[in-house]
Amino acid sequence: MTEAHGQRLGQRPQVETTPAIVARALQGLAMKLGTAIAIAMLVLTPAHAVEPFGIATTPSQSDGLITLWRDLQTEVARDEDEITRCRTDTNCGSATAQRLIAIIDEARQYTGRKMIGHLNRGINGAIQSTRAIVPWLAPLAALSQPGDCKSYAIVKYLALGELGIAADDRRLVLLRGASRPNERHLVVLVRDDDRWIILDNQTLTLVDSVAARQYEPLNEFDANGVRDF
Repeated sequence: MTEAHGQRLGQRPQVETTPAIVARALQGLAMKLGTAIAIAMLVLTPAHAVEPFGIATTPSQSDGLITLWRDLQTEVARDEDEITRCRTDTNCGSATAQRLIAIIDEARQYTGRKMIGHLNRGINGAIQSTRAIVPWLAPLAALSQPGDCKSYAIVKYLALGELGIAADDRRLVLLRGASRPNERHLVVLVRDDDRWIILDNQTLTLVDSVAARQYEPLNEFDANGVRDF
């Protein structure tokens, strides 16, 4: 007896209906589509970074940078006191402090990324750029004269603190650009949720540090000292 005869004499075989076949096919297609979307999201979405640029750091071995940053932190604290005084006394005698307070208060009208963007724009427009060699200056001194990337960065670093950004969520970072490997460029990074955003005097665009492939980070400066990438 053939298998076909056995099926005719015994129980009738189960035959899938057209709706069942279509449903099974659609289920398989949905699974494949879901997998493709998940892969695309992983490819297109920059990785969330615990550290700026997604790179771990180590304590710096540069005595020069450590001393420079320690002295500058003292000057930043002095300028913070000056700004506090000028907020309570409009006749404090520091026009530069009053200018910075106005920039900070304008940005304070917004929240989140918009607040950061307005601060970046305000300070980028407040300092005249120069190609002359400019030393590392205290924030108010940097705001009062033509400057380079260091001037913009240190003013933004203080201003972010005035906006309530915690010390652990803002850092100065010294970079080397891919197009100009012999030059150094100082920017500020601020943590926005779980991303580190670059505030750069060369652009008004806020860029996620993980996506900034044109930069090689060298050193970072924050409340905990100096660290090397």
